Amino acid sequence: MISHYMIRDVCSMSYQKASKSVDISKEIQNLKSKLDGQQTKLYNSIIDNLVTMCNARAGTGKTTVATMASFDLLEKGLVSKIYYVRFPDKLVQSLGAFPGDKDQKEDYYFLPFYQACAEIGLSRERLEREYFEEETVNLETIISMRGINIKDAAVIIDESQNASFKDMKLLLTRIHDDCHVALIGHSDQVDNPHSIKERAFSAYIEHFSKKQWAQRVDLKKNYRGKLSTYADELFLDEQTMAIYEKENK
Repeated sequence: MISHYMIRDVCSMSYQKASKSVDISKEIQNLKSKLDGQQTKLYNSIIDNLVTMCNARAGTGKTTVATMASFDLLEKGLVSKIYYVRFPDKLVQSLGAFPGDKDQKEDYYFLPFYQACAEIGLSRERLEREYFEEETVNLETIISMRGINIKDAAVIIDESQNASFKDMKLLLTRIHDDCHVALIGHSDQVDNPHSIKERAFSAYIEHFSKKQWAQRVDLKKNYRGKLSTYADELFLDEQTMAIYEKENK
């Protein structure tokens, strides 16, 4: 059984691996040279378009690529901020039961972003010192979105498959046209019962695909390996799905 203490330790190890002295721009370009063709297409689309949608399976690197592209935009002065917004699943919504203060609880919530930052050499300490204090990088939940304006920013919307129509619309209507939005998720790993029924992520992919300023890029290769790939290939049949929805109303 994986405990919250183990999750915290993984988070801490990710921070320790990231060097405080790394040149972020050089590290991004180094990692970019190692991306496969589909990942490169995703990266370039985030740089070039207002909205990029990526519906990709586990282990394909979508969060890491989106984070790389967002920091590239920031370091080149093409945006002035980064917003990382994650739609919560049922487990994350129960974080109040976890020990620790607000910051410690949020470590669990934003772990995918912290791990992606570690990949490009950004430690937690450096994030806090150079980006969080100046509010250049903002880690947000859907709760904080009502009434705000998001301008001149790279926006990573993660775990989009868990969004309701109401929450997805709320978030997207906050965003100005001078932004670069990465709308990413995995439609076959929906964790919230209402999201299984509404499928807001898939609907918005279809909706935005009609526009010239938006592009869909789907990644295929799972870099975690055969276990993760094979596990991700199992889907619930309609009867099992109906039982699941009934039990989770």
